[in-house]
Amino acid sequence: MSSLLLEGSPKLPPRPRSPLAPLWASVKLLAAAMVVAYIVLALWHTGFNPWKLVEGAQRTRGLLAELLRPDWSIASQLLKLMNETVEIALLGTLIAVLISFPLAFLGSKNLMLRSAPGRVVYFIVRLIFNILRAFEPVLLALLFVIMVGLGPFAGVMALGIHSVGMLGKLFSETIEGIDQGPVEAVLASGGNRFQVVWYGILPQVAPQFLAFSIYRWDINIRMSIVLGIVGAGGIGYMLLQYMSLFQFGKLATAFLIILAAVTILDWASAWLRTRLGQT
Repeated sequence: MSSLLLEGSPKLPPRPRSPLAPLWASVKLLAAAMVVAYIVLALWHTGFNPWKLVEGAQRTRGLLAELLRPDWSIASQLLKLMNETVEIALLGTLIAVLISFPLAFLGSKNLMLRSAPGRVVYFIVRLIFNILRAFEPVLLALLFVIMVGLGPFAGVMALGIHSVGMLGKLFSETIEGIDQGPVEAVLASGGNRFQVVWYGILPQVAPQFLAFSIYRWDINIRMSIVLGIVGAGGIGYMLLQYMSLFQFGKLATAFLIILAAVTILDWASAWLRTRLGQT
């Protein structure tokens, strides 16, 4: 019976082929060929040659042998500089949190797109976040080194300005994902805007804000090491000095201190974020 029904059912006409289908196929093929050609050119322009790694194996053995003999006489000095690196990251993150927190509310769709002035403010704030994220911390550090001179203050400002763009985006997107129920409950009870934020929004976003801030501090610690190479304070500057003077024993000591500090702080950051996620 079922076979009879299938045989007797009307057949749908074949779907007409778009006249642009051959054109789109050619465009896709051309695009793929251009990507492959660009990759080949990139390999050529960058001098990509894995064989050079084999040729440099002898020099690498000598370097590794020296790195296995760290010079612990400078450990106390490097520990102070590593502490300075952590402080640069901490202050930069704190500045970013203090600036990003109020801006995040002005850059949230669900709070600002209800009126024409609110839309203007929203787009301006989001544009600021995009611009600040576009500038890499190293470029900002070079700019602040020119403005305020060498030292950790330049690193603090570079990380702070860049992190405003990153945290502002994360904070505002967190606000956009809140449950509107508590907000409507505060409004229904006659609450003003401050009470809406304090009772309806903050309890929902505070744990995520803290988790994002801790994670950003963790990232900034690694960034501040790199910023030291351009003169923005911390242990990074000593890495450049030891490498340029071929003092590989001291370089090994710096590597070990950085590895230990980053590992401990990474574990602490992950533990704190896990605890916040459970609250």
